[in-house]
Amino acid sequence: MPFFAILLYLAACAVCGFMGRNTTFGFVGHFLMAVFLTPPVNFVVQAVGRPSAQAREKALAPKQ
Repeated sequence: MPFFAILLYLAACAVCGFMGRNTTFGFVGHFLMAVFLTPPVNFVVQAVGRPSAQAREKALAPKQ
């Protein structure tokens, strides 16, 4: 049972990393943050976090 709980926790951390891949921290940053601070805390960080420079430039680019 503890093995299943660890796998479930790491899967939740991977989801956090995947959701944060277009932010300043990126996948690895959000994955590690979720491992150390728990996934719910990481979701809050992502909610108030800043998108990456590429995402900001893409959003501000003029439409053609």
